[in-house]
Amino acid sequence: MQTHIHTNTNPIQPEFERRSKDRSERVYHWHNFMWWIALICAIFVIMELPRLLSSIIKPSLSMTVLSTENGNEIEKEAFMALAFGKVSATHELAISKASFTAQLESLNKAGHSSISLKQINQWKQTNGASLPSKPILLTFDVANRETMEIADEVLATLGMNALVFVDVNQLNNGNISLVSWHRLEQLVETGRWEIGISSCLNMGKDNANVFPEFLAKKLFQQRKQLEKQLHVPVVAANCSRSWNSGNGYNALSAWNDILTEASLQIGFVAARYGANYFNDSETSFRRIRVSKNWNEIDLLAHIKTHEPRRIIFTDTFQSNQLVSDWVVDSGEMTIENKSLRMASVEGEQGAMITLGGTEKWQDAEVEVQLGQLTAGQFWLSLRYGVNQPFIRLGVAKGKILLQETNGIGKTKQLFSRDLPLNEISLKLRVIGGRTVAYLNNNVLTERPVELGSNIKQGAFTLTVWNDTERLDNSNPTSASVNIKRIVATPIFLKKAVVAPVLEERAWVMLRQHSEELSAISPRYFAWVNRKPEAFHVTSSTMEIFAHYNRLQLIPALFVGSDTPISDAPALIDQAIKWASNPDYQGLNIVLKNTMTENKWQTALIELNSRMSEIGKILSITIIEGEEQLMAITENDPFFLVSSKSDLTTFLPGFLYPLTKEPLI
Repeated sequence: MQTHIHTNTNPIQPEFERRSKDRSERVYHWHNFMWWIALICAIFVIMELPRLLSSIIKPSLSMTVLSTENGNEIEKEAFMALAFGKVSATHELAISKASFTAQLESLNKAGHSSISLKQINQWKQTNGASLPSKPILLTFDVANRETMEIADEVLATLGMNALVFVDVNQLNNGNISLVSWHRLEQLVETGRWEIGISSCLNMGKDNANVFPEFLAKKLFQQRKQLEKQLHVPVVAANCSRSWNSGNGYNALSAWNDILTEASLQIGFVAARYGANYFNDSETSFRRIRVSKNWNEIDLLAHIKTHEPRRIIFTDTFQSNQLVSDWVVDSGEMTIENKSLRMASVEGEQGAMITLGGTEKWQDAEVEVQLGQLTAGQFWLSLRYGVNQPFIRLGVAKGKILLQETNGIGKTKQLFSRDLPLNEISLKLRVIGGRTVAYLNNNVLTERPVELGSNIKQGAFTLTVWNDTERLDNSNPTSASVNIKRIVATPIFLKKAVVAPVLEERAWVMLRQHSEELSAISPRYFAWVNRKPEAFHVTSSTMEIFAHYNRLQLIPALFVGSDTPISDAPALIDQAIKWASNPDYQGLNIVLKNTMTENKWQTALIELNSRMSEIGKILSITIIEGEEQLMAITENDPFFLVSSKSDLTTFLPGFLYPLTKEPLI
C-alpha cells in the first residue's frame, strides 16, 4: 500500500483546506505542533524578557561621573521619593485639588524631574546610567478613583509621571472608591502611570507566625494578576507599616526574601525620611509622606532638608525659627537672642538635632561656637548613625573630650583637657581614617588621631543630655546648651599624586596640603609599551610621613594611552600583585579620559572587584591629554587630584587634577 505524505507544513493553514483533504491520506501533525510551541515560546520571551533580564543582571559598579545635560546637572548619587495620600476636591481630610496642583507646579518650576522605576532600575543596575536633574519619584499609596483622576490631569499638563500602589484584593472586590480595572488599564496605557503592589495591608497579629511565607505568596499572585490584566511588568511593592520580627527572623532579610520570592526588584518601607542613595538597598527605599497641611513652600523645604548636602552650611540663627535644614530628633529647640538653645524636655534625658542631607557624609569639618553650657553634656558628632560607630567632640564635667563610640554605649577616650572659662569654639575635622580636633582654632593633639576602620560614614549631629545615667525624681535638672554659630563643610576625596622620590620643593607642598589630603599617591608603577614597569628607587621617608599623618599610601599606576584593551587581563593580574603589598592601602590608576569607554570600564570594574576581595582600595585619576600625562611623570611633580562633588564613595573613585599643570 502506498502511503501519501501530507507536505504542507504551514502552521496557519486554513481549517477548511485541511478538512477538504482525503481522509485516507495520512496526515502528520508534529510539524504544526512544533510551530505552535515555537510561537508560544516567542510570545512568552517577548513578554517576559524585561523581567528575565532584570533578574539576571546583578547590580554593578557605577562608572559614571557627575556631569551636565543641557546646562543642568544630572544626578548619579541619590533620588527623592514622595508619598501622597488621598487627593480630593471636596473631602476635608484629603489634600485639596488646588494644593496638590500647586505642589506639583512648584516642583516643576524648581527644576525637579519626575522619574520612573525603569530609570531607577537602570541607575542601580547598569553602567553609565544617571538620573535627571533633581530626580523625584511621585508615588500614591492607594488607587483612589478621585485621586487618580485629579492627579492624571495634573501629570498630563506638566509632563510628569507617577507610581501608584494597588491593593489587588480591593480591586477584585469592586470597591467603588477605587478605580476600576478597566480605568486602571486606560491610565497605564497613557504612559504616565506605573503600577506597584500595596502589601502589609490587613495583616493582623494572627498572621505573625507565617508573615514572610504568607506575604511572599500573596505578592507573587498579585503580581501575576496585575501583569496579566494590565499588560505591563510590575517590579515594586511597598510595606507602609513597620513590622517586628519576633519569630526568629531578621526583618530586613525577610523583606528581601519576600520580594525575591515574588520576583519583585524594588521595595519601599516605612522608615525615616531621607534621600535614596546609590549604595542603598533597592528593597528598602524610603519616601517623604506629604501632609495635607503643606503648601508648595513647605513641600520644597522638606525636600531641600533631605537632599544630599554637597556644599558648606552656615547657621547664625538670625531667624526667629529653626531653619528647615535641621531635623529635630528629640528635645526642645528655641532661638533666643540670635543663638540656638537646645534643651531636654520632661521625661527625656537629652536633645538631639541632625543636619539634613548629611547621612552619607564621610569627610567633613564642623565648627560650633558655644555660648553658655547651663547643664549637662554637649557633643558634636560626625559619621553618626543609629547603632553604628562614630566620632564625637564635646564638653562634659568641666572637660573637653574627644571620643570614639561603638554606637551601643561603649566609648573610647582619645583626648581630654580642662575646659576654659570663657566662651569656646569646637571644631572637628574627619578625613579618611583620621580626625583632628580643635579648641578655639588650636589643634588639641600633636598629630591626627587614627579612627577605627568601621567608622566610615554618617550624619553630622548635635546632642545635649543630662550627666546622670537616668532621670528620676531626685534629679529633675534638664540638660541645655546655647549655640551661637555652626559651620558644616563636606570635604571631598583628595589625593596628592607625586614623584617616587621627592625633593625639598615637593616636600614643602606636601606638608602644606597634608591636612586636606586623604592619601598620598607616589608614581611607583606604570604600564607602557604593553609591559609593566616598577620604579625600584622609592622613599621610605614618604611611607613614614604617610603613617605619621594617618594618610593612606596608594601608589599610582600610570597606564599608557596606547595600551590596547587586550592588555587588560595581564594588567589586572599585575595590579593585584602590586596592590598586595601590606604597606599599601590600594592603587590609583592614572589614565586618559578617552580610556574610560565601555571596554575599559568593564576591565576597571573587574579590577575593583578583585581589589575588594583582598581588602584594597581602587581609585582612578582621569587626565585630559598626553601633555598632562608627560608632565606628571617628571622628576619632581606635585598634582592634587579630587573627587569633584561626590558625596558617597564609589569604588573605584574618580579623581580629577585640580590644575592642568603640576603645582611645582
